[in-house]
Amino acid sequence: MRELADGVFHLPLMPRSGVNAYLVGDVLVDAGFRWQAKRVLAGVRGRIVRSHVLTHAHVDHAGGTRKVIEALGVPVLAGERDLPAMHSGQPEMGFHGVLEKPGNAYGSFPAVPEATALHEGDAVGDGFTVLDTPGHSPGHISLWRERDGVLICGDVINNMNLLTTVPGVRQPPTVFTPDPAENRRSIRRLAELDPRLVLVGHGPPLKKDAAGALKRFAADLGG
Repeated sequence: MRELADGVFHLPLMPRSGVNAYLVGDVLVDAGFRWQAKRVLAGVRGRIVRSHVLTHAHVDHAGGTRKVIEALGVPVLAGERDLPAMHSGQPEMGFHGVLEKPGNAYGSFPAVPEATALHEGDAVGDGFTVLDTPGHSPGHISLWRERDGVLICGDVINNMNLLTTVPGVRQPPTVFTPDPAENRRSIRRLAELDPRLVLVGHGPPLKKDAAGALKRFAADLGG
């Protein structure tokens, strides 16, 4: 686990930062797949964790949550519109036709009925503010710290190709994104913040010219 900014630690759960979690002060952000919960717990061992926040209710972020909160004994919070998925373990996905049944089965995770809501403007950790950034999931949130320009944005963008693992800013896959147009609006909103450090769910941290890279990407998006 490596400190990237004041009190912000990166916890990569797969090689090449294929899946990421973060520790923000005493707040654990995301928990990877179910089988990655042990790695999350090992990463925060010896550190104070008082709550667990989800950027969104998808299997590769909330799959490890059940084991993590049982081990740590902490409350868990997610965007309000993602609470039905957290409570049931059955998120809304972008699969259709013959892919719908197997895709939804793949996307399920252990239910977390005790999850409570986060809202736009809520404070998280040391100086972070909740932003509603829906599209990839109905209740997707991002965390923004204005004082040093740190943005944790889950899967609003990926910073790698999920198949090849080649780094680069891109939209999340459509099959996992129920509302791609809404997600593009969220990308544009985040680009206007001019972040200096962008931390994503998949891919390495975006550090060099983060604001410029995000603005250029947002400008090239379709409708």
